Amino acid sequence: MSDWPRLLPFASARGGEALALATLVARSGSSYRPAGARLLVGADGAFSGSLSGGCLEDEVAAAATRVLGTGAPSIHEVDTRPHFGCPGRLTIFIERLPDGWPAELAGRLARREVFYVRTDYRAAGGLGGSRLLDETPAEETGVLVERVGPAPRVVVVSGTSDADHVVGLGRLLGWEMRRILPAGEPSKGEDDARGEVCRPDDIVRRFPPDAGTAVVVMTHHLARDLAFLREVLPVPYAYVGLLGSSRRRELLLAELGEAGVLADDAALERLHAPVGLDLGAVDPASVALAVVAEIQCAWSGRQGGRLRDLRK
Repeated sequence: MSDWPRLLPFASARGGEALALATLVARSGSSYRPAGARLLVGADGAFSGSLSGGCLEDEVAAAATRVLGTGAPSIHEVDTRPHFGCPGRLTIFIERLPDGWPAELAGRLARREVFYVRTDYRAAGGLGGSRLLDETPAEETGVLVERVGPAPRVVVVSGTSDADHVVGLGRLLGWEMRRILPAGEPSKGEDDARGEVCRPDDIVRRFPPDAGTAVVVMTHHLARDLAFLREVLPVPYAYVGLLGSSRRRELLLAELGEAGVLADDAALERLHAPVGLDLGAVDPASVALAVVAEIQCAWSGRQGGRLRDLRK
């Protein structure tokens, strides 16, 4: 996930004042964050974002305020070995955030567009800097290119209280969480505090499928689960999860098969049922953790194993 959805609220709250953008453009050895991590810094030294686990940000923020004072971009090199025990070297490019970026980035993200941020850090004396592109630029030494896609979005189909934990954990991760209430459930209206009322046959129109959208169906009601699965399984959502037991899954799959929904193998491949990783979950909060962890694995292409078991 790009840092931009987390940074833009900070920019918006600063009311259009000048901000510095610090970007981790290169690294060698061990590093807590990958290249492309970003920090926004105000003239008062306040900042949002992260370039490390929290040990470098104050130092970089101080350098960023100097960049705001001079107007000239700079390169900040950090050797993490002497002080932090991490065998790494970081190259951080600091520049003034280009005018108009917060509004333009917010608009692009809201429209779920794919675009690129090209950061040229070869000439910190004034010639380098970042700009937005619609097409993938050619690879160049001394240039970092970040692909920015739609923010992760999870549509949770549920009117029950256990969905609160799924929504809360997703928001903590910075995901766009959209909770919908199946039409026919008790509701206070279209803008119910628990979510948005939606019919099964309207979910695809309201939440078009893309590579950054997951759907979790957890209504605790067989007929409602079936109605929503009939709509979401045939279209290319990145992930579809179904809460419930293996026996419940087989009952629903039999119905879906008879309806022809599973004629395309891809429909069954995108279904995760029972939803979640095997974490030993026994209550709504730990079940939500298992669900959110599996969605993260699906988006990152990982299996969710133990890091200590990795051998490189």
